[in-house]
Amino acid sequence: MRKNSKPERKTRSVLARFFSKPFFVALLLWFLIGIVFYFLANLLIMPYVAGKFIGKVKVPALGGLPPEKARDLLRQGGLLYMLDSTGDYSVDVPAGRVLSQYPEKGTEVKQGRRIWVRISKGFKSVELPALRGLSLRQAEITLEQLGLRLGRVREVQNPALPAGAVIGTTPRAGSTLEKNRAVEIELSLGKDQAPSNMPTLTGLSLSEAKAQIEHLGLKVGKIISKKDAKSLPGTVLTQSPASGQPYLGRSVDLTVSK
Repeated sequence: MRKNSKPERKTRSVLARFFSKPFFVALLLWFLIGIVFYFLANLLIMPYVAGKFIGKVKVPALGGLPPEKARDLLRQGGLLYMLDSTGDYSVDVPAGRVLSQYPEKGTEVKQGRRIWVRISKGFKSVELPALRGLSLRQAEITLEQLGLRLGRVREVQNPALPAGAVIGTTPRAGSTLEKNRAVEIELSLGKDQAPSNMPTLTGLSLSEAKAQIEHLGLKVGKIISKKDAKSLPGTVLTQSPASGQPYLGRSVDLTVSK
């Protein structure tokens, strides 16, 4: 058999050293590190670096705008219009207009950011039930449960219903009303009876309350002004005598929002 030549033995020696365990492990380790670094660069580093070159803009105010105008305004700033399909009721923003947005107006964001908007459904409406035959207090509680409020109370003689019973309402029963709407009530005095108890004046305007006081043959007493964020200026907040108390020959004191 022919012996191996010296060059062949040298080549085998080099290959043996090349594929020796420590060297091979190190080579494999560096290969794996390179792969990991490659993926990290693509997933984290490159997006971060690229983001540094994206322009930033402030989110414009969209509240109260029609959706089409809001979309155009966002597009001009390089932002994306996204619609929140849930919507919500509002007493301030008409139906079909932008009610709220996220992020809020003035927030600095990168171009291409999605801006979510919610559209107003307008007033939440309720159907006014028949209150005929109820007491004034029962009618007031029913209105409060529906999100409505008691308006002017007018007392008239009515032989068909006992004194203190509700005759009817304005608007009439069955009407569709928006939340917080005032409902006027016509209250029975019975047959040929004069009123003896104070009607409810709270919720009326000062002029309406004065007119009702004078109609009852009473005098307007002290008028005190008080801040109330929930009421319009000039709205009666409290009264003395209170609703339902005897009033013959008495003056009526009022607390009015300012």
